[in-house]
Amino acid sequence: MKVNAPPPKSVWSRSTRLLSLAAGVATQELKSRLSGAGGEAGSAEETLKKLRVQVAQAKAIVQSLGQLKGAAMKAGQFLSIELRDVLPTEVIDVLSALQDSGSTVSWGEIESILRDELGDARFAQFAIEREPLASASIGQVHRATYTADGEAPQQVAIKVQFRGIAETIESDLAVLERVARAFLAVQLKAIDLSAVFAELRTVLAREADYEAEADSLQRYRAFAHTIPGLRVPQVFPEVSTKKVLVMSFEEGIKLDAFLSQNPSDDARNNIVKQLLDLYFREFFDWGLVQTDANFANFLFRPELGEVVLLDFGATRDYPKTFRDQYGRLLGAAFRGDYVTTIRLCEELGLIDARESETSKKQLFELLEVVLRVFRADFQPVDFRDKDYVLECAAKVKVFYQGLRHSAPPAQLIFLHRKLGGVYSMGRALRSRVDITPYWNRLGVA
Repeated sequence: MKVNAPPPKSVWSRSTRLLSLAAGVATQELKSRLSGAGGEAGSAEETLKKLRVQVAQAKAIVQSLGQLKGAAMKAGQFLSIELRDVLPTEVIDVLSALQDSGSTVSWGEIESILRDELGDARFAQFAIEREPLASASIGQVHRATYTADGEAPQQVAIKVQFRGIAETIESDLAVLERVARAFLAVQLKAIDLSAVFAELRTVLAREADYEAEADSLQRYRAFAHTIPGLRVPQVFPEVSTKKVLVMSFEEGIKLDAFLSQNPSDDARNNIVKQLLDLYFREFFDWGLVQTDANFANFLFRPELGEVVLLDFGATRDYPKTFRDQYGRLLGAAFRGDYVTTIRLCEELGLIDARESETSKKQLFELLEVVLRVFRADFQPVDFRDKDYVLECAAKVKVFYQGLRHSAPPAQLIFLHRKLGGVYSMGRALRSRVDITPYWNRLGVA
């Protein structure tokens, strides 16, 4: 892995970089618009010029956010996904590089953080591997042996947060919001992203609080024990802090390694059933959802038929009133009740009431297509069915392109990220599963 210097810590240094980036984006934007002021003539050439400007902007963001890490990089990753149907494919391809652009921080910096957080006596209870297991935008993970007083040594994973991350969330997101508005201006959309960024602030602040993550992990672990074949790490609270999280080290193999073993149809289908059961219980029963379904957050134990769940920083609570309302929306759309569906969509923030009737009809048609997957005549669901995925994607794109006021639904963006991740896992596993039992138990149709 590439080793970086620690990311900039001060609000001033980070804001200066991001403001410079925003200014560069705005300047390129102005040049692009001025160059295209000549009307219809040469429209193909002007479109190409505009696209090149957008790609250059995206590259600048990838470089800057990759250097900054922290909230800025996290939000950049999010925007590359949530705005994929607003911006050109070429721009999204560049922004998507953020998913893999994390690099490690040196062991000397990590050791310094650990000593500051734990103190020398507690730090001495660990024998830590200097090479990290993984590195992300706000921290990295190291394997270690932990020997508590009077206890046998235990294998653990230590999650260490980079310095200054929590303190820079507000400033990073404030400037990034300006960058996002500059991108949307290209499309001539008056979309208010304030609610989306408010949700980002809430989620990122929680991700930067490892004590909150420890609490979520312990609560989630108590729930997950009710589902056979799912395993969640144990927390060691006595050596965990807001910046350091110590968990049991869980053995397992990644998805690619699991698939390389040519598992049986039953083995692959059973994993998808476990994950679907988990999702429906998370949201509709527990109201506690681990919203990041990145493949890296799953390990597999084929010999035991188990799935290991990792990383609970993006765990989110959903109150029962909200879950009930969301269930009523699904039921109304499934029944084909247009009036009730649109009313509930407006109440839940899926669409702004000021949007055209055409956009509202497009949203209803989109929901009908998405929910088709639960109909009896669609079973078993073949997760490899590209036609269904392409049809959904086409409906989403048409819907988003017609919007003039509606931002991505703030309360649902992370929930839907989890659902999309589960479907992607089913596709990667090449599964065929009858999913009507999961729908039927909701009792909303």
